[in-house]
Amino acid sequence: MIKNTLKILLGIFGLLFIVYFSGPKVGDPNLDQNLPDVPQDLVELNAWIDSHEATIADLKPGNQARIEFFDSIPQKTKYAVIYFHGFSASSEEGAPFHQNIAKHFKANLYLPRLFGHGIAGATPLEDFTADAYLASALEALAVAKTLGEQVIVLGTSNGGTLSLILGNDPQVVSIGLFSPNIRIINPLAGIATLPWGLEIATAAAGTEYHVMQNVISPKEDFWTTRYHMQSITHVQKLLEVAMIPETYAKIKVPVFMGYYYKDEENQDDVVSVDAMLEMFELLGTPDSQKEKMAFPETGDHVMTSYLTSKDIESVT
Repeated sequence: MIKNTLKILLGIFGLLFIVYFSGPKVGDPNLDQNLPDVPQDLVELNAWIDSHEATIADLKPGNQARIEFFDSIPQKTKYAVIYFHGFSASSEEGAPFHQNIAKHFKANLYLPRLFGHGIAGATPLEDFTADAYLASALEALAVAKTLGEQVIVLGTSNGGTLSLILGNDPQVVSIGLFSPNIRIINPLAGIATLPWGLEIATAAAGTEYHVMQNVISPKEDFWTTRYHMQSITHVQKLLEVAMIPETYAKIKVPVFMGYYYKDEENQDDVVSVDAMLEMFELLGTPDSQKEKMAFPETGDHVMTSYLTSKDIESVT
C-alpha cells in the first residue's frame, strides 16, 4: 500500500516536473545582429527619421527620435553624441545633459526612440522583444556613425546596458554610463525568465500591466508609465545573456560611470550598485581611462533627469 502510494506521488511529481520545465519561457535574444544601412546624406537621413516617426500612431509629443545638428547645420561633425534612454523612458530623460555634452564637443546629437517607446496606446510595450529592442539600438548607432566621424555613447539605466553591448564598435571612442542596469535589485526579477515566468509574474501582480506609482506631471508625458509585463521578461533575459564578463572585456575605450549612492540606506533602489561596480572592474578599458563617481545627493535612479534628480547640476 505504501509502495503504491509512493509510486503515485512520484508519478505526480514527475508529471509536474515535466509540465513545469516544458512551460513557455522567453528565448535568448540575438546579440549578433548586424548594423543596418541608413541614408548617408544627412539631409536625407534627417528626413528619413522624421518620416518614419510621422507614421507611428499615438506617438506622444516630444518622444520622437530626432537629430539635433550642431549649429543647426546638416553636416558631419568630428564627434557625434548618441543618448540611449532607459527602459520605458524617452530622450527627455537625459535633457539637457546630453545636449550639454554635444555642445561641448561641437557634435551632432542623435536622440533615438527605442523600440515600442513613447506611444500612448492601449497596450503599451505588449509587442516588445529584446531582439526588436536591440535592432532599434543598432539602427540608432548606425545613424550616429553617419552623423560623426567618431561616436560618444551615453546611456541611462537600460540605455547603459545597450551602451555596453554596442560599445565595442570601432567608431565608438567614449562611453558615459549613468545608473547602468547590470542587475535589477528586485530578487523576484529572475523569475520572469523561468518557465511560466510571465504567467507567474502576472498572477503575482494580479494584472498584465506594470503601473508606475507616484508619477508626477510632466513625467507621464515622457515615460511609459504603464506597460505590459511581457516586456519585463525580455529585459531580464537581455540582462542575463548580455551583462556578462565577456561583454565588459570587449570595451576598450574611456568610460565614465555615475551612480546614485550615499550610504547603505540611501542608494539606487532600482538597479544594483554592487553589480555596477563589479562590471566596472571587469571592463577592458585601462584603469587610467575609466572613472566612476557616486552622486550622493541625486536621490533617484534616474540621475540625469531634471524631472527626477535632486542634484541635476552636479550630474550635468
